[in-house]
Amino acid sequence: MEINHVLENIQKIDHVYIQQARKYCDNLAKPLGALGKLEDIYCRLYAMFCGKIIIDKKIVIVYVADNGICQEGISANPQVTTYQVGKNMLEGNAGINIMTKQVGADVSIVDIGCLQDLSSFSNQKVRYGTENALKRPALTKKEALRAIQVGYEHTLQLIEQGYTVFGTGEMGVGNTTTSVAVISQLLSKDAQEIVGFGAGINQETLAHKAQIIKRMIEHNAPYEDALDVARKVGGLDILGMVGTYLACAKHQLPFVIDGVISIAALLVAHALNESVLDYAFASHCSTEPGYQVVSEFLNLSPMLQLDMRLGEGTGCPLLFFLMDMAKQTMETMPSFKTAHLNKDDYVDIRNKKLEE
Repeated sequence: MEINHVLENIQKIDHVYIQQARKYCDNLAKPLGALGKLEDIYCRLYAMFCGKIIIDKKIVIVYVADNGICQEGISANPQVTTYQVGKNMLEGNAGINIMTKQVGADVSIVDIGCLQDLSSFSNQKVRYGTENALKRPALTKKEALRAIQVGYEHTLQLIEQGYTVFGTGEMGVGNTTTSVAVISQLLSKDAQEIVGFGAGINQETLAHKAQIIKRMIEHNAPYEDALDVARKVGGLDILGMVGTYLACAKHQLPFVIDGVISIAALLVAHALNESVLDYAFASHCSTEPGYQVVSEFLNLSPMLQLDMRLGEGTGCPLLFFLMDMAKQTMETMPSFKTAHLNKDDYVDIRNKKLEE
């Protein structure tokens, strides 16, 4: 994979198909726009699949990686938690396994940087955890590009297997710290304003975490671009997800983000090529402040408000369900004509202009 070649070949979504799908939805037997975001989901999927939505095979890719910044006491969890939860995922016993099973989706675990090998087949590992970004950059440029390549090529393999909808998740103690560091630098936000409790810490550790993030950013300055930020203060899981996003966008396939780590990765991918955003779906609104800041910056509209903060990609299967619901509803609902209703009896009360 040559990243510049990939970036040059990502195309924006064709809004002609959006217009066709809007017109189709507006002829269904219901008040215009009455199914709200379900109609938005349908129209975007319609455009991505050029009029014939195929979303039978869905998968959540979970990137497992450790972070050297954990040496600074920014998490309540011991670092071995990364390995243990990763093993639980491989064995089908984690939250993401249970939730994907409920919607008929699959899970793919990628050991991109765990300190211990999750299995004898951990051949996608870029390195055993990142460096402590308070002492030196978390990754070299070569390692960062390799992490993106791992995500990109793994996603391509799944596309070749027939998967057409992708979710992204992660597991790695300390990755809310790395994510907030990336967000803070890219959006010029004070870390103290956007840092969150992650998997669970007390107020004292929260304040310490914010200070560590500020020091990470200062220690690794200056920065050349978004990729330089991600490699110096980010993590392997973030960069792996960037690879997935680039692969999906290049092949015009939808991908779903989960929480603050996956949205930090989306912020990086967006900085590399803004058209990537056309293929992104935000599943739920994470409780992490950093997530909400990026969501507003990228003008994303999360579908659900569930106060979730589990990670692992657990928001993705919820949106998979909504995608299926949108497709099934729009494609089986009768039109005004077949339902013997008069479209002129309905007033269009939508207050924002339909996409042209």
